[in-house]
Amino acid sequence: MTIPTFIFALYNENQKRGPGTERHWGLLDCNGKPVYGVDLTGELESNDDQLPMPQNNKPYQGKIWCVVASEVNPEQLVSALIYACSQGNGTCDALMPGKECYEPFSLLSHASYAFSSYWAKFRSLGANCYFNGLAVQTTEDPSRGSCKFPTVTL
Repeated sequence: MTIPTFIFALYNENQKRGPGTERHWGLLDCNGKPVYGVDLTGELESNDDQLPMPQNNKPYQGKIWCVVASEVNPEQLVSALIYACSQGNGTCDALMPGKECYEPFSLLSHASYAFSSYWAKFRSLGANCYFNGLAVQTTEDPSRGSCKFPTVTL
C-alpha cells in the first residue's frame, strides 16, 4: 500500500537558534547518521528500534524577544504596528520623539520594539508573538544603546 508522505526535515539543524525543540525534526543527524529507524523503501518487514533518548529534553529557559520576521509586507506591518501601539498600557511610549527608542526612525525598528513590548505586556492575558505571521521569536537581544526591548522570560 502506498502512503503519500512529506518529510519535514531530512537533517537535524544543530546550528538553529531558539528553543532546543526547533533543532530536532530531521530523520538524519548532522553527521548523516539516522536518528530514527525509518524505512523509506517499504522493503523491511518491521522496524522495532526504540527511539533514541533525547539529548536536550528541557524546555528553553531564558529571555525571548518578539521581532519583525524577514521579508514582510510593509503595508501589513504598518497595520500591525498601529494595533500593537493602540492597546494602551504604555506599549509604545519609548518610540515617541525624543524617547530612548525613537531612533533609528524606521518601520522595522519601531515594529520590532512594539511587537516585543506588546507581547511582554499582554502575554499573561493570552497575547502571542505572531501578528498574522509578521513576527518571530528570537533569543538574540535586539536592544541597542539606551533602547532596551521588553522581553518575555521563560
